[in-house]
Amino acid sequence: MSHPNKKFNNVQEWLGIPYGTASRFQKAQIVPFDPKNDDSQSGPASLQLTDPAFLNSDKGKSEDCLNLNIWAPEHVQGKLPVVVYIHGGGWTYGANSQDTSDLSGLVASGKVIGVSINYRLGPLGWLELSQYGGKFKDASNLGLQDMVLALKWIHQYIGSFGGDADQVTLTGHSAGSFSLLTLLAVPEADGLYRRLAAFSGYAARYIPAWWAEELADQVLKTLKLTSPEQLLTVDAKSLMAAVNQVLPTDVLKRGNLNTISIGIVEDEFLPNGVLKANPAEVIKSGEHKDVDLIMTSTTAEASWYAANIPDNVDPKTIEAVIDEMVYDCHIPRKQAKAITLHCGAGKASPLEVRTRFFTDYNFTLPAIREAHDHAQAGGRVYQLSVGPTEGSPAYHGTDMYGIVGQTAPDASQEQRDRDQFISQTLLNFATDQHEKLWSPVKANQIMIKDIGQRPYNGIEHAKLVLQLFKGISRP
Repeated sequence: MSHPNKKFNNVQEWLGIPYGTASRFQKAQIVPFDPKNDDSQSGPASLQLTDPAFLNSDKGKSEDCLNLNIWAPEHVQGKLPVVVYIHGGGWTYGANSQDTSDLSGLVASGKVIGVSINYRLGPLGWLELSQYGGKFKDASNLGLQDMVLALKWIHQYIGSFGGDADQVTLTGHSAGSFSLLTLLAVPEADGLYRRLAAFSGYAARYIPAWWAEELADQVLKTLKLTSPEQLLTVDAKSLMAAVNQVLPTDVLKRGNLNTISIGIVEDEFLPNGVLKANPAEVIKSGEHKDVDLIMTSTTAEASWYAANIPDNVDPKTIEAVIDEMVYDCHIPRKQAKAITLHCGAGKASPLEVRTRFFTDYNFTLPAIREAHDHAQAGGRVYQLSVGPTEGSPAYHGTDMYGIVGQTAPDASQEQRDRDQFISQTLLNFATDQHEKLWSPVKANQIMIKDIGQRPYNGIEHAKLVLQLFKGISRP
């Protein structure tokens, strides 16, 4: 049952629709749509160690969290393209009920149907347990499997809301963006989307299988459990706390070459793996060259950590930054020194140098390389570089309101203009109005659209980054 949206009087909404159900660590099963349900309140967010007020969820948090929200123009004529938003939060927090997951702003244009999904987070969605077999045989990338199930639900039912199941654009930020690009390597997702708009997340930084198995083993030991079956009944909050206890306390160390974190596992070699190959290699192969892409990054992605949790990520010395590049990222020392100079060594603080390095290493570099690989394979891809505006530094997440068509609180006019550009870009992309976009990346030419105040020219910076990181792996 639809209800009028409170922000836009020309938008109808259905909130908290269940799309799947699953017992702990089990593969979810689809839940048929029931048009008789009230659908007036957002559903529960996935269990997480987060203040409920931050999630803006009408029904709090729950393990039974597989629900989605739908927004549609009040009067839909014909079938409209569909934009599906996958929220970020490092695979450990976030919800489809947050303002930055609210697609009503895009839908108010009258051009698209909007959908925002929840999926299992933290150990409930991403703890690799398939190695134990038995009841856990399907417990590999369960959160990713949830996303595929949501897309199957959308494919089956979105026509009832005025949507075209064959015109689905996936978009998302950070972990949501990493996830949607990963779907290129998930055979079960083939045919469930047509376009991918990736904001600050790439086909990169996958959890290696060896660490995924080790993490599960360390969690069992931390909880003093004698068998994996005890994970089925252990208190969920204790389970999440145990994962945090095992992971590196310095959050930037979780994003080094080995990606000692929790999230998408590169499971193609595991017996019941969800992926068929490394997603970056799938892009390079051209297998999905028919899928149009947008790849974006901001000019100061990792500076968010310096601004918000400086004590957690401060290396104290430039020597520590260089050592981290060498030992944790496998960058030769001479090359590492050149990169630190590029990042401001001798002028900026070690903390600033480190976060500038991680901006290029974890964001700029994979965005450039993957955009090139898709173009080289014959695909169409647009690259965007988002700079700061008055009142909005270009940190990780600076563009989140723009993606969904909302206005950030206390936004300056300059930020509103920038965010409106991002919203309109996504609408043009989702509705196949490519003539309203900028030039796509070419097989032999970097093409980047710069917006916001510019600390650098995006194309020239990309060329420099490729030179500085030549020969360096960033899987």
